[in-house]
Amino acid sequence: MTEVKKELRGTVSYDEEGFRMSTPQAIARYKAERLKTKTVADLGAGIGIQALSFAEVSERVIAVEIDVERTESLRKNAETAGTKNLEIVLGDALDSEVVRKLGNVDAIHSDPSRKKGGESWNFTDLSPNPLEVIKQYRCDTFSFDLPALFPMELIPEEWEVEYVSLSGELKRIGTYLGGARRFQKSVVTLPSMERIIARKDLSRTVDVAQLPSKWIYDLDGSMYYSKMIPEFLKTFDGLSLLHQDRQKTLLTGEKLRSSSFLIRTYSVLDHAASINEVKSRLIEQGAGNVVLRFSIDPSQYYEERRNIGKGLEGTKTIYIFRFNSKYYLAERTGEADNSQKSTEG
Repeated sequence: MTEVKKELRGTVSYDEEGFRMSTPQAIARYKAERLKTKTVADLGAGIGIQALSFAEVSERVIAVEIDVERTESLRKNAETAGTKNLEIVLGDALDSEVVRKLGNVDAIHSDPSRKKGGESWNFTDLSPNPLEVIKQYRCDTFSFDLPALFPMELIPEEWEVEYVSLSGELKRIGTYLGGARRFQKSVVTLPSMERIIARKDLSRTVDVAQLPSKWIYDLDGSMYYSKMIPEFLKTFDGLSLLHQDRQKTLLTGEKLRSSSFLIRTYSVLDHAASINEVKSRLIEQGAGNVVLRFSIDPSQYYEERRNIGKGLEGTKTIYIFRFNSKYYLAERTGEADNSQKSTEG
């Protein structure tokens, strides 16, 4: 998963690791509204992006951070923002003295620090460990942000699970306990806040279309990782699954559909039985650039792309898909013609 570009409010103070671990503004604002209450404690507050968002909507915020340098950045950021209702505590969130100092609060939030990258996760990889936070603190409402690929089977059944996508990319799993709990499981995409809610009554088996229809769609990866493609297809009747793997999920349909979860839309223009036929179809379509959207050895991608696009003099960017040994030429909707050769993969 790639890193969504983070916007920073004004002159924010941060170190490299603090910035990497910081919450994107859109998610921070969303989470602040969901947990809006009188007193919120933010455990492992880092440079303070989430804590400052809490302070904008809740009466009082207590930010706990164990790293001295990051705590100083948090303090500077609060001063720059003119935040008056934020209390900063330097220390380990699981230390008994810190627990005692916080006392009773209305809600506790934590986006625990974690190792960079990783395909395998456990609660012991997170600091502070959410399970230990629940044991130590007296509070009815908890919220923990978990890595996007955290195993569902490790999350207790009584926790709400919310897959959070930002601008088409799955960024984290939000979990809620107690007063903050709303759903059993859902996916929300920001900034639109469109949501798909899990349904236990749906069959998890989805029929796969053999060939594309008039339109092809890139579906937000959060649907694949949350295993909620059946819910999406039920919500948007008329769409069918065309392809799915960890890299991409493609849908197809006869009618043009709109959703924030449909992150790219392609209009199918033509099809061909071979690469040689693809080249002639590209000329007919006025292509100038080509982007390959089918599986190919990464080491051969650019060579194959140059081979297919050689001699094209048009202005359109054409996307080439392959299904059941046939090639499909498509144009992305809303993409302006560009006579310059694309370097996008």
